[in-house]
Amino acid sequence: MALYSITYDLSNPGRDYDTLTGAIKKYGFWWHQTGSVWLISANNTSTAVIRDYLKQFIDRNDKLFVAKLSGEWAAVGFTQEEYDWIKSKNA
Repeated sequence: MALYSITYDLSNPGRDYDTLTGAIKKYGFWWHQTGSVWLISANNTSTAVIRDYLKQFIDRNDKLFVAKLSGEWAAVGFTQEEYDWIKSKNA
């Protein structure tokens, strides 16, 4: 499975976090890393496909960024469970 990072900035008016986060959770394997940063694990997709799916849940003045993680990453301040999750999904 590939690991993708999804970040967003929802602007006023109309900040509908629940609809967007519900769509992200439909990928099944997700981690709400921090604030507006999510990681998902998915097969047979691309950054453009994920973006195109999620953009229906945001307004025109919102920002959305999707990136495929290459396998190299660094972090600090998370739990061992969180580190284990990202390692298992980005092997």
